[in-house]
Amino acid sequence: MEDIENILLKIQDNTNPQEINDILIELSKNPNEKTLIIVDYFLDSLNATILNKIKLNLIFLLGAIGSVTILNRKYLNFLLESYFNSDRWVRNEIIQSFLVILQNHEYNNEIYQIIEHALNEDYLPIKKSALSVLMILKELPEKVVLTLLRILDTNNDEILEMGLKILKRSVQTWDELFELLNISKGYTILNKFIVRVLILEYFDSISELESFIEKINSSKWEEEYKILCNTEINSFQRILKKKA
Repeated sequence: MEDIENILLKIQDNTNPQEINDILIELSKNPNEKTLIIVDYFLDSLNATILNKIKLNLIFLLGAIGSVTILNRKYLNFLLESYFNSDRWVRNEIIQSFLVILQNHEYNNEIYQIIEHALNEDYLPIKKSALSVLMILKELPEKVVLTLLRILDTNNDEILEMGLKILKRSVQTWDELFELLNISKGYTILNKFIVRVLILEYFDSISELESFIEKINSSKWEEEYKILCNTEINSFQRILKKKA
């Protein structure tokens, strides 16, 4: 590969976003710590108009570099700040960058906040990217786990499968599920579809369902959510009894 200093000189003399993007794509094929010189130039010196036109490939390059070396706070801050002022394609690329960067870096609350926000996006590729990141994280804050419940309300099988897999890693039994729903009124996330998904995933017998509904009925949940769970569980029990 051409010397980094020579590449930097070419970039400094270039105002064509497409040509700069081609250079960034080429650099991403062989990432190393020295390439951060190029990133520094873009972050410190380039005008905002051109930066916005090359941001997608610049973030892809940062992800590639982060997969082979530790990135300092400056670069992580750039990714975090860019998420909230970029279009959905750039936001998705940022989440995908975290997928490789976090395998070599410690993660903090800001990362979880970005992932939680991504899980609530309507754009499915961002949801999938966020779930892929959660797959590699060892521990999840309760707030993120609660957000996982919300994404179960989907007709996308891949999203549902990934969401349940991650949820079951943190919440393994129906007792733990009840405790999660009690946190900060987590039960208010529930709707008919989510309740049905949770019933199928967490309960193996009518007796378990009966124990669960007893806990709900004796809890301080708002009445409408007690009624919701009672209605869905009773319907499911009737189906089971007919099949028995």
